[in-house]
Amino acid sequence: MYPPVLIINDKLGNFFIDIAKLVFAGVVLSTLLDITSGKLLVLILGISATVVFVIVGLKYYKEKGGK
Repeated sequence: MYPPVLIINDKLGNFFIDIAKLVFAGVVLSTLLDITSGKLLVLILGISATVVFVIVGLKYYKEKGGK
């Protein structure tokens, strides 16, 4: 059995990586379909949010034993 902390960290890592994928897909689709008028702002916010969620997700993947 794995300790509960490692299982929770793995699930949190998956969650943040999935959120990053959804944000990135939303940004790409909104710019391709010309839904928004401020494309540059949407791209900057979407890409930065994607990067933040990926970093947080990878942090939880690497975290061992709740340190």
